[in-house]
Formats: sequence, C-alpha cells, structure tokens
Amino acid sequence: MRHTYFSLGDMFNPASWWRRLVHRPSHRQSIALNNHPLQLRWTRRAQRQLLLRPTALVIEMQLYFSCVVKKRVLFHEQSLHPDHVVNDKLRILFRCVQPTSCDPEEFARHYPEKRQLQSTAAQRMHPKELVFDFRDGHWQGEFRI
Repeated sequence: MRHTYFSLGDMFNPASWWRRLVHRPSHRQSIALNNHPLQLRWTRRAQRQLLLRPTALVIEMQLYFSCVVKKRVLFHEQSLHPDHVVNDKLRILFRCVQPTSCDPEEFARHYPEKRQLQSTAAQRMHPKELVFDFRDGHWQGEFRI
C-alpha cells in the first residue's frame, strides 16, 4: 500500500513535516494560463536551479484520463506543445490527455498517450495552483484543480 492511490505517503513521517516546514515555497507569481488565473509557488532550491539553467524549464501539468484519473507534473527541456512563457527561465502548459489503452501494467510503466482531449468538459478544467521544488537532484511538483 506504500505507493498506491490509497497510501497516506509521508503524512505521519516527522522528517517529512520538518522538510516541508524548512523548505516551504517562498517564491510566488500569478499568471493567466489560457485566460484563467494560475498561482505558481516554488522553493528557494527551485529558484537557485532555475537561475543556473541556460534555457527555460518547461513544466507540463497533465490530467491523464485512463482507467483512473491521474494528475501528473512533467518537467521538460523543451516543449512539444504550445506553452505559456512565464519568464526567460520558466514555461508552463496544461493538457488533458487520453491513453492509447487501459492496460494497468502499461499505464503504470509508460503512461501511453493517444491524444489530447478537446471535449467541452476537458476545456472547462483549469489548474488553480502549481507548486514545484528541486529536491535530491530532481524536479518535483504538484498542482491543484
């Protein structure tokens, strides 16, 4: 149950609480993504890494409609899809996607993507907040709808 949808994660881990307290997102910026407000929050560690980058970091928020709905935050060196330029170090995009199949093993390993959803319901979904960090040599993020 540790890495399932039903796990509580680090909810009761004191080290996790301490890490979140010490490394709170201290940078904020509000933007309009697809004509809807989006609050960006990131840590000092993430800010340091952004300033070191020669090119912009592309953050993709993805709502993945498969056997289950999953929110994913992906970090790219360059975007293959239209994105929103926040500044010279950061670009953001949001997509609702459908998989090629609903095979649980393939879903867990590769997240196969068939197409971007263009339905009316998908067009009404918009992220409200994106929080990201750079920890243990990797970008991490989560978003709220």
